[in-house]
Parts: sequence; structure tokens; C-alpha cells
Amino acid sequence: MLIEGERIKQLVMNADGEVLLCAPFIKTHVIRIILAAIPASVSVRIYTRWRADEVAAGVSDLEVYDLVAARPATRLLLLDDLHAKLYVVGDRCLVGSANLTGAALGWSSDPNVELLVEISATDPHVADLIARLDGAAEATREKRDEIASASALIERPNLREQPLEEAALAVAAYLWLPRCASPKSLFAVYRNPATSSIVSGTLADAADDLAALNPPEGLDEVAFIAFVERTLEQFPSFQAVLARVPGRLSDSGGLEVIRALRPTYIAEELAKQWQIVRDWIQLFFQDRFE
Repeated sequence: MLIEGERIKQLVMNADGEVLLCAPFIKTHVIRIILAAIPASVSVRIYTRWRADEVAAGVSDLEVYDLVAARPATRLLLLDDLHAKLYVVGDRCLVGSANLTGAALGWSSDPNVELLVEISATDPHVADLIARLDGAAEATREKRDEIASASALIERPNLREQPLEEAALAVAAYLWLPRCASPKSLFAVYRNPATSSIVSGTLADAADDLAALNPPEGLDEVAFIAFVERTLEQFPSFQAVLARVPGRLSDSGGLEVIRALRPTYIAEELAKQWQIVRDWIQLFFQDRFE
């Protein structure tokens, strides 16, 4: 049975029309192999996403841009919330879990367990996904340089020995920040995840944050607050805030830290995230900061 990388190569090597490659994570050495297998006369569209934290972790390479720019009739397009893995030639299509990385395609000494299934490109679900890709933006040298600069600012743990997808998860945990804008609601959701006293959006955000915090069952409110405080101190994202602005916590200092953790956020998103972090600090670290 062929490994996933060889299946993609076989799919594209006989293409006589456009090739579509779609994966959130793309490594340079892998896309070089795939592009080399595609006939030179065939046009190629590649969809991916560029996030500074993922580039910093090494799960995606910005150098992919240079390979694409050097090949005629080849485009690189960016979609920030992309998660799908899709490879299309004519009416044939491979869909599944495999990114364009060595571990995902079986081209490494420690490959992942992945799945690619061939279906028709005319399948309604595939057609709907391809239509949604129309919202992607063209990758530019300026965007590449912007993400490179942002990723260089991110201090990160040593992920060299981890498989790429595991490294992405580690970086996500490393850069975690709360989503719930009402930290006082956390305890209510902790005690009753199905509570009807909290609006649905806040309820969902609180549930996500509780999943990250993972408190044990049976805590009263005082013990819960103490647990959250101790746990937050273990997240490097919160360590960065607490270490940067001790004593009196200023908005300008907090925003600067959030900007380093979320370099792709626009001003409105940065302000909202800082407000959430500030409210969490005021509740869970009220004896430490003003």
C-alpha cells in the first residue's frame, strides 16, 4: 500500500489541467517534491495559512512562497481559518487528515498516522469547500516578511524533538489566552456546564477556557479561584504579562505583551483580548495587582 505522499505524487504527475493543493501546514522540502512531480505546463493553486506562532514552531515554512514565485502559473493563497486538507486533479480528489509535511505524508523517520480518501471532485461537499476557498487572499512578499518578523518576536519552548503537528499543539498551549469575557461566570459553568443563567456565547467561551484549565471536580468557589490562579501562573502567556508589568498593571504595558503574543491581531482585537486578560487578572490576582 502506498504511503500518502506517494499517493499525492501519483495523483498530480499525470495532470493535464489545473492542480489544487490545500493544507494548513506546508513544509518547503515537501512542496518541492510535489511541484517537481507536476508537469511544467500545468497550473497550480496552493491554499494554506500563515500564522506567526505556527511558523515560529516550525510547522509551516514561509520559504514556500519563494518556490511558488519561481514556478510559472503557480499561485499561493492564504486563508487564516483554513483547516481542510484537499488535493484535486481534474475530477479526482484526495481528502483527509494529511498536511503537506514529511511526518504527515510518511516521508520521515517518525511518520504520523494519517488518512487520505479518494472521492470525486464533483462531490457536493468538495464543491462547497472549493467555493469557500474563493475568500483566500494572494500571498505576497510583504505578507511573508510581516509574518516572519512577527514569528521572530515569539519566545517559544524547544520543540525540535516533537513531530510537527504535536509541536503546533504545544505552541497553541504555550500561547494560550482566555476567551471568556466574563471570568466571574467561570465558576457557575464549572459547577453546571448546562446552566441557563449565562448567555450562549459566554457559556461556550467559558467551557473552552475550563477545558484548558482542567480543574478537578468538587471545588468550592474559594478553592476554584485559588486553583485558577495557580494554573494561570503555569501558562507562559500569563507569565509574560505578570512578569512584564508587576505592581501597577498598565494598559500600555499589557497591550504590548498581548501584541507580542498575537502579532496578527488588528487594534480592535488586541484591545478586546487585553480587556479579557485584564479582567481575569483583576479577579484571580486581585491581591497582587492594581
